[in-house]
Amino acid sequence: MLTDLGTPAKGLVRSAGMPREIRRRRTILVLVILASFTLIVLDARRSAGSPVEPLRHAAAAVFGPLESGATNARQPVDNLRDRFAEVDRLKAENEKLQAENEKLNSDLKTTDYARSRAAELDRLLKVAPAYTVTPARVIGFGSAQSFNHTVTIDAGTADGVRPDMTVLNGDGLVGRVVRTTEATATVLLIGDRNSTVGGRLNSTLALGFVSGRGEVGSHATLDYKLVDLKAQPKPGDRIVTWGSSGNAPYVPGVPIGQITSVTPVQGALGSTAQVKPFVDPSSIDTVGVVTGPPARAPRTTVTPEKGR
Repeated sequence: MLTDLGTPAKGLVRSAGMPREIRRRRTILVLVILASFTLIVLDARRSAGSPVEPLRHAAAAVFGPLESGATNARQPVDNLRDRFAEVDRLKAENEKLQAENEKLNSDLKTTDYARSRAAELDRLLKVAPAYTVTPARVIGFGSAQSFNHTVTIDAGTADGVRPDMTVLNGDGLVGRVVRTTEATATVLLIGDRNSTVGGRLNSTLALGFVSGRGEVGSHATLDYKLVDLKAQPKPGDRIVTWGSSGNAPYVPGVPIGQITSVTPVQGALGSTAQVKPFVDPSSIDTVGVVTGPPARAPRTTVTPEKGR
């Protein structure tokens, strides 16, 4: 029993040592906190003699290359991202410039067309200055009834247009109206085989008839035969309309074309002249319909612009 009483039990020894271990750990923790605070205060001084300075240099020597390597490794990725952003910006800018360029081209074409039509209207008024002329645009080509060469214009009875009215443009005679609706009219071209126009030589005032050959285009020609079989037309002579009774279907003095050659009629008097029309109906746009009588008697001839 003595032995048992004199020897402490193991559980009692372990219990007695626990407070000492806790005190030791707390002491170490307090010392670490004090040391950290001291280092913070010393580092805040930022002086060359700071005891923390060697540690800072050592850390920079160790971690500096790692940071530089990470930066260098990340740089291509950053450059690629910037490159994609630049490509997107340039693409958007290019699309904007293309849209602006298309708008400018459209505005330029519209301006050119408006300027061209204004010039055509001015020339149109010079061809028939004494008459009331209703401007119109050609909106279609095609046959009408038994005619082969006609055009459709965007003026009709609502604009005062009626059948058997003269149609011209800034170059000369286009044809005559053969059919109308409220908003449109069909014009028989002078090149149609069914078209015959009274024509007068501009130089001698000799009368004749201009007939169509059924040709349309820049190489189309007309036939001209004089009433006086003894008259001798010459290449270069110009022909204008002599006019119809009541100015229908043709008013006088409108340029028709210019003689290019003369062919004698075999076994008979007279000759047939080939005429180059001033108007190419395949390329006309703005025309005028003579819808009103002249305010004064028109001249017997109207000379087209020089250079024809």
